[in-house]
Amino acid sequence: MPNELSGVGSHQVNLDVESLHLDNDLRQPYHVPIKYLEGTRDDLPGASHSAARQIKELPPHPTLVFINPKSGGQMGTALLKLFGEVVGVVQVYQLPKQRPDKVLKKIWQNLDAAVREGDEKAWHIQNNLRVVAAGGDGTYSWLLQAISEIGIQPQPPASVIPLGTGNGMSVNLGWGHKASSQWVKSRKSMADMIKGVSTATIRDMDLWSISLTSGLPDQHQQNALQNPHPSQQNGKDDGSKRRRDIPLRDQAPFIDSELPAAIHAQHDGTMQGSHRAGKFTYYFTVGLDAEAAYRFNDVRNQKPYLAKYRWQNIGWYFYEAVATGWLWGAKPLSRKIASVRVRRSQEEDWQELVIPKAVRAIVMINLQTYMGGQDLWGLHEHNTPEEHDKKLVKPIFDDGLLEIVGLKGGLHTSVALSNVSPHIHGVRLGQTSEVEVQFEMQTAGKKGLTHMRLDGEPWAQPFPAKGAAEGPLRVHVKLAGRSRVLINTHNLPGVNAKALQLSNREQQESKPERGESASSSSSDAERAAAAVMAGHHQ
Repeated sequence: MPNELSGVGSHQVNLDVESLHLDNDLRQPYHVPIKYLEGTRDDLPGASHSAARQIKELPPHPTLVFINPKSGGQMGTALLKLFGEVVGVVQVYQLPKQRPDKVLKKIWQNLDAAVREGDEKAWHIQNNLRVVAAGGDGTYSWLLQAISEIGIQPQPPASVIPLGTGNGMSVNLGWGHKASSQWVKSRKSMADMIKGVSTATIRDMDLWSISLTSGLPDQHQQNALQNPHPSQQNGKDDGSKRRRDIPLRDQAPFIDSELPAAIHAQHDGTMQGSHRAGKFTYYFTVGLDAEAAYRFNDVRNQKPYLAKYRWQNIGWYFYEAVATGWLWGAKPLSRKIASVRVRRSQEEDWQELVIPKAVRAIVMINLQTYMGGQDLWGLHEHNTPEEHDKKLVKPIFDDGLLEIVGLKGGLHTSVALSNVSPHIHGVRLGQTSEVEVQFEMQTAGKKGLTHMRLDGEPWAQPFPAKGAAEGPLRVHVKLAGRSRVLINTHNLPGVNAKALQLSNREQQESKPERGESASSSSSDAERAAAAVMAGHHQ
């Protein structure tokens, strides 16, 4: 599960379904009949309640919400109750216990079965459902990946209500930069947010696959797990060593307990070594930026009382960034990388990408701003000699290209992220639809450790020494399809001007025909469903 959810365990906030008025018209436009939710939760009301809640008209905007009640500082629980009042209690799922992949897969099984029996309402729900992730970048990315991986059609478009620390995806798509106190002060404010979800614009966002391959077979992983460090006996850290100091990472190619939920083991009898694979929608970073995030997560997991509020989290993040040596003393990232190859299409030859020695972190980014709306690429600089030399194009999230940006030392990064000038930004390394990075310590006999981060979720990653028998650690990223997302361009409660400025750009620059192409696939599903139902009516 995303790290932002760690420590939640099986915590559930209990809400009494019967405590809400059955005739609450506020919920009617978003209603999903209970029979389609069967098998997704243990607290569904009985048949009498279901009969009393029957709605004759088709709900125009059926909606589901996935929320972590411990997100958003002290507002998570209050927001959970508000979502229940606005959408309907049984349509609000609590993370991490009620996982989006399992919930949506079961709902689609129920809907598919009903459509085959000629149920027009089920067909309507399938083709009009919208889904909300209330959380940070990791939660939203988790939802988008879940929808993609379970293969439901048509894909329900998803929006995000920002309850995390960075909330970069939320800012880019126009849903705001942080949780707003307006939402808990007034039910109308939250009702306006959900109404905004129902009227938001659908767009297709590029989805990326990532694979990590080590020449070491997985038995090295098993050996490390069977012989843990004394500070990790019984499967937990006793606090004698901070997580980042434990030396076991040099004994195994991957520590699965540290990897993001989006990355999982991949087994194929034809492959040698060990493999991990997953998908992402926002960014993949390597280097000091990921290390700072990893250190911050370490603090948050061990001492959650020090990271209860967003302003505390930001402060801790910058403290840990300084602790990595970003301001002084950090070694060039190029000392850990054997090679970087890129290409824009399968038909093109691979091209070597040179990483300057001054670069301390690499960011491969799909959306156009980073860390809550910071412009890494330099969107305002167009038609420069650099663009012509490197064949760069204006970036947008549905162009099939990742932007690869380098961050130098702490001073350069601080100025670039503060956006004090449109002419100071990250180092534009290139744009690509496929990239392969080989990690190998450029010192013979010395193993290496770097840090990586995928859509907000950081981890520590070991890699071999130069000339090691197993060869370098290979990271391969390529375009893997598209997800349907919702963009807001309206002035909703708690949504700041910067978010609206960015979302208007995203809507204008992205291609409507791709949004229509997603809708056209939905139309194909609609026609198929209509044909099935027509057969039942004949």
